[in-house]
Amino acid sequence: MIAAAIGAPVRAAESGGADAIVDRLQRNYDATSDFVADFQQETEVKTLNRALKTSGKLSFKRPGKMLWRYDTPKDQFVLADGQHLYFYQPEQNQIIKSPLKNAFRTDIPLSFLLGLGNLKKDFNVSLKATEDNQHILHLVPKGDAGGYSDILMGIGKSTSDILWVSVRDGAGNLTTIRFSNMRKGTGVKDSLFQLQIPEGADIVELAQ
Repeated sequence: MIAAAIGAPVRAAESGGADAIVDRLQRNYDATSDFVADFQQETEVKTLNRALKTSGKLSFKRPGKMLWRYDTPKDQFVLADGQHLYFYQPEQNQIIKSPLKNAFRTDIPLSFLLGLGNLKKDFNVSLKATEDNQHILHLVPKGDAGGYSDILMGIGKSTSDILWVSVRDGAGNLTTIRFSNMRKGTGVKDSLFQLQIPEGADIVELAQ
């Protein structure tokens, strides 16, 4: 279904091969100190029978730092500074703060992108399909699935980069995030990941 959505024909999954793909992917991200990329996010909300779309820019720096800045809603962001996660909702002018280790305990694949996870350790991974330019992996969490019923990940054949991730939750909602224009080793500065509190914003801190 995911491959059909992005307009690429899917061939049957190759026998074996998942371990080698995961090893290349893990080495790739272990060796990546920082990157920036554009993203497009689409969530199919089952109860609303509609899709919510947004886009923006992602900045990452190992270990545990990232900034998702959304184009819509304007000024919305998700920030990880290595210790805490901050989610700013401009409509409420409110920041939700939580410990990073708790926030990403079951959030897939963000813990891996942050350099806080290991695919082989955290998941049972199988090769679902192979296309001309990508492999499609199926991930099943070994521990608490956090309400997720299905996780798919597209991996570039030539780059071993994550091209997209699709997550279906227990309520049947499907969220797909696609990455583009990824640039590695750009020298992302630590100051980018320091929280700047919007004027008048309230901070709601979740339990440790």
